[in-house]
Amino acid sequence: MPSLYLVRHCEYDNPRNILPGRLPIELSEHGKKQAEKLAEYFKDKSIAKIYSSAVLRCKQTSEAIADGTTPIVYDKRLLEGHSAYQGIVYEPEHPLREYFYGHIPELGGESPDDIYTRMASFFEELLPSLHENVVVCSHGDPLYTAYCWFAKKSLPSMNEVSDLDLSDYQEKGSVREIVVEQSKNTIKPVLQF
Repeated sequence: MPSLYLVRHCEYDNPRNILPGRLPIELSEHGKKQAEKLAEYFKDKSIAKIYSSAVLRCKQTSEAIADGTTPIVYDKRLLEGHSAYQGIVYEPEHPLREYFYGHIPELGGESPDDIYTRMASFFEELLPSLHENVVVCSHGDPLYTAYCWFAKKSLPSMNEVSDLDLSDYQEKGSVREIVVEQSKNTIKPVLQF
């Protein structure tokens, strides 16, 4: 039975404390060490392919895991959520702190349902032909929606941070293994690096 490893990119540099969105922000020194630990973890997992978001922090995480030997496929469905708030500085009084997805649609951006739909589309396409172990490297919210899809849990509104069950939310530099079987998928606990 093949395994699907959901990896959240490692920690990134964010000295200005901005919402990074899809901006090209590099891994921090700690994030690079996390990526090295992930690469070590995956060395004996016989990974056939890595699917990744093309956002820089995911690219750097995926490249570390691939170690120049495993092919990486970049898929736009794995991108970070698109938000009108990308690039703004987090401030305690800014409504973003508790209302990230509650933005006005006319400003642009995706809803949690939009992210869920594109992630579900990715996995519906991947799973029927999955016969080898693969890594999927993405971002917190897309991976959370993927977890809800695999666990057959309804997606919370995510309009406020308090709507999320953070025990199911992957931290930066973490791995969630899903053993793929025809009758059902087994979701294993998250490993933190």
